[in-house]
Amino acid sequence: MALGGLRAALATTAFVALIACGGASSSGAGGKLDQGGSVGVGATTSGGATARGGAATGGVASGGAVAGGTVAGGAATGVVLTGGATAAGPGGALAGGVLTGGERAGGATAPGAGGATGATAGAAASGASSGIGGSVGTDGGTNTGGVSPAGGAMTSITAGSTNAGGRQAAGGSVASGGTSGNLSSTTSNCPPVNPDLYAIGADITGQETLPAATRAALLAFLKSHGFNYVRLRTFVDPMAADGYDQVNGYDDIAHTVAFGAQVKEACLGLSIDFHYSDNWADPGKQCVPVAWQSYRTITDLAQAVYGYTKDSVTQLIAGGARPDMVQIGNEETPGILIHICDSGGLPLAGAAGYDQVNGAIYLWSVTDNSAPPANSVTLGGWTNLGKLLNSAAQGVKDVDASIKIALHLDRGNDLASSRSYIQNAQAQGVPFDVFGESCYVGTQGQPSDWQSTFNSLASSFPKLGFMIAEYSGDERAANDVIYGLPNDEGLGTFNWNPTTLWTESGTTFSPGTDMPIYDQMALDYASRL
Repeated sequence: MALGGLRAALATTAFVALIACGGASSSGAGGKLDQGGSVGVGATTSGGATARGGAATGGVASGGAVAGGTVAGGAATGVVLTGGATAAGPGGALAGGVLTGGERAGGATAPGAGGATGATAGAAASGASSGIGGSVGTDGGTNTGGVSPAGGAMTSITAGSTNAGGRQAAGGSVASGGTSGNLSSTTSNCPPVNPDLYAIGADITGQETLPAATRAALLAFLKSHGFNYVRLRTFVDPMAADGYDQVNGYDDIAHTVAFGAQVKEACLGLSIDFHYSDNWADPGKQCVPVAWQSYRTITDLAQAVYGYTKDSVTQLIAGGARPDMVQIGNEETPGILIHICDSGGLPLAGAAGYDQVNGAIYLWSVTDNSAPPANSVTLGGWTNLGKLLNSAAQGVKDVDASIKIALHLDRGNDLASSRSYIQNAQAQGVPFDVFGESCYVGTQGQPSDWQSTFNSLASSFPKLGFMIAEYSGDERAANDVIYGLPNDEGLGTFNWNPTTLWTESGTTFSPGTDMPIYDQMALDYASRL
């Protein structure tokens, strides 16, 4: 995820000489901090989902699914997520038309203004599983606090216990001796997500390391305060040599299926964010997965993208985690599949940090804080990027043509660059439905800047939907910008890792200071929820 640098004052419509207005920032006002940074690089995880009757440390059982479909009688203790250093600078500046902002990767702070911030959270579970809006069934489990009506404050949610093999039924109760014993194969009685729904969303991928019961309680808590959508990121192979979590493999597709199935069981919309990397992808680094670095033609690379996307969406649907929307790339401002990265997920220095077969529309690396030496790297350009994005979209559509396809930049205050990207993607025939921006105060200017950008884009591209794919803070302002777009072109927002919205004690969640903002939005936006 790109962190701040110095914000450029210039702009250009030629994306090859892109003037950056800052990468998405990390932590604090206008920033984002992934709880845990890059797991396995400066972070500690202990716990995870437990199987029946015992404690588990270091991961999720059965590749992301809880053995037996339940957690009964086993404790998951000492889940500690220690955040990496982050920066929250006021934007990104350019040298020769290329972003020079800071970058977060692997828990380290790259060049750019800002300070180091850590986040630590602990969680313990006692084998409890949560009800959604109702009481828990057998064995005397309870769901205290309940679910408040729209706009009502809820003091806490405590999950109850489940029987072995139990399955959460519609309405939030837990069925005795349910039909499914595997979280990855659960089915839901939820109605289909309305495609015109306004998404009050949150990216809570950072909570994937929590026990399944705690995650279920969190989903129930968020839903009770008006949230109706969840965004989860996924990496190609986080255990690869340049991967995000080389110990446990968090954020791979198996873990994403397990968490995504819980999202769908909670009757929430699900957006899957494909990074097409083994680690963080953002404007300063778009690392080619290690397994794909041997491909020497764009045709072969595009086929790898297609196969991976199709297989992942197939696994999601088979595991009860059908996505309602898929992002084909994360903050893909420079393109996708560009860099060769080290064990911390950062590009190698100089020309060695670039794959000669790439989907770059400009060349720049956070490691060098500059472009590579002249004529040392071949620019793939929009011809290559178009092939890669089309392959990604086709991989989704060949499984389920009704899933929305989204593109995502970090140019919330850069209208010219955003318009140019959309025009070029359309010229390449990329079939996308939604265009999203990262909007962090300071990094991408102010809410008034976002409003100007989105209003202009909505006017120019009336057949597209628009969203704020990431924001942090200024919750009401961000949502008012998108909700207020004409003709319901504004599809929603996703608060990135919003851990300040709650306090947690085991499987009990209580609202933080800003949560009443969402209670009020649930009332004010009710006609589209």
